[in-house]
Amino acid sequence: MSLLQAHATAQPQRKSQKKEIGHRIRVFFAAVTAFLLLAGIGIYGANYYLLPLEERPYSDKHELLKPSGTIGLKLGILGTALFCVIFLYALRKVIPWLGRWGTARHWMDFHVIAGVSAPIVIAYHASFKFQGIAGIAFWIMLAVALSGIIGRYLYSQIPRSLTAAELSLTELQRNERELSEALIGQSLYSTDRLNRALHVPSKEHIRKIGALRAVGEMIVLDVGMPFRVAGLRCTACDFSGVLRSIGGLISTGNEEVESIVRLVRQKSSLSKRVVYLDQTQKVFHLWHVIHRPFSYAFAVLALIHIAVVMGLGFGSLGMR
Repeated sequence: MSLLQAHATAQPQRKSQKKEIGHRIRVFFAAVTAFLLLAGIGIYGANYYLLPLEERPYSDKHELLKPSGTIGLKLGILGTALFCVIFLYALRKVIPWLGRWGTARHWMDFHVIAGVSAPIVIAYHASFKFQGIAGIAFWIMLAVALSGIIGRYLYSQIPRSLTAAELSLTELQRNERELSEALIGQSLYSTDRLNRALHVPSKEHIRKIGALRAVGEMIVLDVGMPFRVAGLRCTACDFSGVLRSIGGLISTGNEEVESIVRLVRQKSSLSKRVVYLDQTQKVFHLWHVIHRPFSYAFAVLALIHIAVVMGLGFGSLGMR
């Protein structure tokens, strides 16, 4: 490959990486903002929300935090805004100009942040009184949020490129071979030691078990990965190194060890995704079938609640 061709190939890659870094920064700030807002409201209103319902009207914060109060009403508006952000993820598929903004994975990240935040905001808005249509809508929304977290995990297990296009099995296997070759070149760990850290079930085993059980096994592998990596670090360190790395759970500071750890993480993650790919895709499609009707049911109930409250006034429907 000529220097000109290499430059032409590297330029789009650098552009994609720059966009990815910018996206991660935006997601980080959105998540931190959501956490601080929710934590702040919770801390401020804790002594009100924990009061029995019959004692709340006598609290100094009642006029602020009741559903129709100064803060409570604004929280309802914020919850509605988050609800709109949640449904933008689906609308981007049918509205062309929305679809041109970012990749599906980028939209998914903000979809999840809004989906996790919205039930908590609505709970604050309702001052934890879940009655009537609003109560039904809240519990459906909570179910949607929890299923959304599961969906985001499943989505992350289907390997994609920076453009969010699913990688083919051939591409995955090529990437896996490249990582294997990189690990063969190291001399710090024996092949048996690496194989124990990189172990994933066989495809025959995964085909025999159900799709839901396969997802459960994936979660167990992900939970156990930090401890397998810790074992690798401890094997290559003396006692003081083990103490400094908190039993291998954080970096040892040894560049050779950490470079191998990075390769092991990448290889283990990729191998897991390859062998579980078929089952993950099955569960992800099933999740879509379940997640969407609940989302639409919540949307209908939320709109009914908003219409009724606006029609009858904010003081009705137990809003006092």
